[in-house]
Amino acid sequence: MAKSYLIMWIFIYQLLAVITISRSTNILVFAPMPFKSHFRGFQPLFKELAGRGYNLTVVSSFPLNKPMENYTDITIAVDKNIYKVIDPMELAKHNFLTVLPSLWTMSTTLAKKIISQPDVQYFIMSEEFDFDLVMVFSFYQEYSVALGHKYNAPVINLGVSMLWTSNSKWNGEPSTFSYILDQRTGATDRMSFVDRFKNTVIGMYQLFLEDYYYLSKQKELMDKYFKYKGYESRPPLEDMLKNVSVTLLNAHHSIGVTRPYLPGTVEIAGLHVNDPRPLTGKFLEFVESAKYGVIYFSFGTIVDPSKLPNSTIEIFVNVIKKLKQKVMWKWDSKNLPQLPDHVMVSEWFPQSDILGHPNVRLFITHGGIHSLEEATYNAVPIVGIPFFGDQHMNMRLVEQNGFGKMVDHIDLNENLLLSAINEVLANRKYKENTKLRCEIFKDNQMKSMDRALYWVEYVIRHNGADHLKQSRNIPQSFIQYFLIDVCLVIITMIIISVFLIVKTTKYIVKIKKSKNIKKRKN
Repeated sequence: MAKSYLIMWIFIYQLLAVITISRSTNILVFAPMPFKSHFRGFQPLFKELAGRGYNLTVVSSFPLNKPMENYTDITIAVDKNIYKVIDPMELAKHNFLTVLPSLWTMSTTLAKKIISQPDVQYFIMSEEFDFDLVMVFSFYQEYSVALGHKYNAPVINLGVSMLWTSNSKWNGEPSTFSYILDQRTGATDRMSFVDRFKNTVIGMYQLFLEDYYYLSKQKELMDKYFKYKGYESRPPLEDMLKNVSVTLLNAHHSIGVTRPYLPGTVEIAGLHVNDPRPLTGKFLEFVESAKYGVIYFSFGTIVDPSKLPNSTIEIFVNVIKKLKQKVMWKWDSKNLPQLPDHVMVSEWFPQSDILGHPNVRLFITHGGIHSLEEATYNAVPIVGIPFFGDQHMNMRLVEQNGFGKMVDHIDLNENLLLSAINEVLANRKYKENTKLRCEIFKDNQMKSMDRALYWVEYVIRHNGADHLKQSRNIPQSFIQYFLIDVCLVIITMIIISVFLIVKTTKYIVKIKKSKNIKKRKN
């Protein structure tokens, strides 16, 4: 009995300690970029932290629809013209040689327009706030790490996908080009020589050109727009990036690739994915009335199908007309093409709930990471039409793992798309492989949300978790990172040794010859 009371009091004490810490902890989430899918993937974590009593201040373009306690939105007004910088079809034109320069240009152009706004500048300069933890997004907004310095607070980095070389070099993660993949190559982890060549080129861009061309622009943005009180004592941007406590990644090996990570880099994919809720109203009626099942068709938040070339839209319409399945098509424009009766069009669908309905047979997607997570969680086979970014890699991995087919938008025609749809619907291997991936995705020691919460609270408990940081061990240059200096010394030593051995051998041979000649003369 005494032991039971002791356990009960220990539990109560720990619970009170957590409540006390959470109520006194102020957390800043700084997400200035207008990338809706990136932000929405982590917003459930922010809401969960607020629900646990932490005081969240969230600076973004995406305020909550319904206000909640402990969650304060500071909304960044975004001019619709800004989105013209993010043209999906323009991004889709880039190859492995041009993709990084285009992203560097796009991100710096966007940043100037957003963080220069009076409301954002007022927040950055304000001394009204005090934060114990700062959470920032690493996707081409490195300047935001300066807020960790302003508030003298630890920083958690929110990564919207698997790491690439420029992230890895600050975290101290390995980025060996021979086997650690950069998603923008469009390859899988089974790289051919051409894939490894592309991977190396993209990696070298980030090791060499990025520091001189891109990171210098980030420093200019930081020096111009982050002039808060005491900014003069700010360390170099590189040092602040190396000082990040923990990186939470929207990635998972079941739908991505397996690669090594240090303890401070944690995969937490699927924060936004929950068990599907029952459909209601017109959605339920449409899905359950489908004799041959339903195909769900969505290109996410960035690729608006109405803005695709007319020839591409015509291909989609003609293929849909030939399908016996009902189709739910996410369409963001009122300018609809003429569609048959078995198609439902809407600007918004409860995607996760639709994918969770047993009568949904197939998901036609652009291959974005959030869509893949939801499809995998609900074991729905995929036909993917990738455009840019990580989408080609994601869809090639889907094909490699056998739970879907890819049709590149460049090669798109009616026959290819219809053939891919019919194959995935008819061949049971795709559904069986999807179920297997679903099991792997769900089979974790902790749920994604619990894992993310643990690491956020870990950083708070350990005042930044300095023991996880690799900043002291990270090489200062590519020469050190790739051991070029060590290799040169070793090669030099080998050359000198071989030279000495050859010289010594020649000398010995010469002496022996000389002795033999003398013996003969005698």
